Amino acid sequence: MLISVLYLASRLLGLVRDRLLVTHFGVGATLDAYTAAFRIPDLLFTLLISGAFAVAFIPVFTEHWEKEGHGDAWRITSSLLNLLVLATVVVGGVAFILADPLTTVVAPGFDPERHRITVELTRIMLITPVIFAVASVLGSVQQAFNRFVFFAVAGALYNLGIIAGILWLAPHLGIYGVAWGVVAGVIIQVLVEWGGLYGLGFQYRPILGLHLSGTRQVLKLMLPRSLDQGLDQLNYIVETMIGSTLQQGSVAALNFANNLKNVPLVLIASSITTAVFPQLSASANRGDRAKLVEVYVQNARLILFLALPSAVFAVVMRGYIVRLLYASGNADTANALGWFAGTIVFSSLFMLVSRVYYAMKDTRTPFTLSLISIPTNIALSFILSRWFGVAGLAAGASFVAAAETVALMVLLRRRYGHFGEASIWQGGWRMLLSSVIMGITVYLLIKQYLPLYALDKGFMTLAPKFGVILAVGVIAYLLPSYLLKISEAKDFTDRLRRAVLRSTNLT
Repeated sequence: MLISVLYLASRLLGLVRDRLLVTHFGVGATLDAYTAAFRIPDLLFTLLISGAFAVAFIPVFTEHWEKEGHGDAWRITSSLLNLLVLATVVVGGVAFILADPLTTVVAPGFDPERHRITVELTRIMLITPVIFAVASVLGSVQQAFNRFVFFAVAGALYNLGIIAGILWLAPHLGIYGVAWGVVAGVIIQVLVEWGGLYGLGFQYRPILGLHLSGTRQVLKLMLPRSLDQGLDQLNYIVETMIGSTLQQGSVAALNFANNLKNVPLVLIASSITTAVFPQLSASANRGDRAKLVEVYVQNARLILFLALPSAVFAVVMRGYIVRLLYASGNADTANALGWFAGTIVFSSLFMLVSRVYYAMKDTRTPFTLSLISIPTNIALSFILSRWFGVAGLAAGASFVAAAETVALMVLLRRRYGHFGEASIWQGGWRMLLSSVIMGITVYLLIKQYLPLYALDKGFMTLAPKFGVILAVGVIAYLLPSYLLKISEAKDFTDRLRRAVLRSTNLT
């Protein structure tokens, strides 16, 4: 809950950031260039660090902390910190030099002016992977100790840096001011992460430590996961490449829809899997299969209970959501958000199932499935975008996410026996039924009483209507969930009732 609340703050600031970007620059050529400029720095960061570091580092760090002593664990931490910084500096320097031809690959459909802006923005933002490398190591150490506050707060402050760039630097430097705001946000993030180490006794050492078994083990475990996440970035690059050949503003529209889709994905999947991964790792290290399955099933059901209604709500309310958050409606963004709904469910589950594999120190299986999915995603993106434009790119992503997640769950059962699938399915179909009832209720409410008119613009006009629809949607989901005896619904309503009673001094 703590992580979810802090992630919510970060995502709300992210939506404010996007709204300011649309207000200042519009969904057009400038934001196309800004969005495309993230692709090379993000790919570099993903391949070298990203989530790959945490899932490889935490089990190894925990094991060495308990068995080999604190000094050995800190030596491993220092060596990995130094190695990752060195790698990002070297690779980032090469990317800086080759930014021009790399941009041609990433966005082949850009005109010369958008190409030039993208190259310059890319070179500014190539500073960020080096700083992100430090932040990732520091944040992973805190997660190993079940410290999540500084780790989660840092993400929110990252968005504050970008917002500051939009408000204070962009009036003088244009879109380049926003890029420098990105750099400032990353610097703020790493400073906060450093503060989170207070009291842990971390001792930095200027060593590379390739001779340390723990260092080699983390690097070995990181490789498949890094390549796996690199494939995700490759998908984004392919989508950017195809989007650059569509009408102007398509790259930005897809990015904004992706950001909206990521709000429930982060609040639900990221917060839950971040909190539960140390438990999964500890159970796997002890060989306690029963506990591992119990934790997995409990959180899979919780993810479905939250993700299914979120996905249905995103489909039905896509027009309202885009109009409310981005000031004016954009059909491409709204339609892409509707087709992205499938990824809210399946990518959330994938994040949990993959962490079961990581807890058992198997990073190869998720990577292999992602590798197989690449040609499918490229083919679908190309074909569907020709038929449906930006929405086709989102539809392809949802289809691939579903296939990849189902395959990973099937392999889990085949290799390790039953993993509580019956309990997950038993709750899942009832949650889906409740979500459909909620979706129909919300659709009828909009159609009959609260339609979205062309002149409905501005937060004060849309927020009250949106609030009413959201409240009705929550009730329309919880009521059938409760009647269908979904345990998560009963837990939710019981906790809500106790919170209300406490707030009114009745208990």
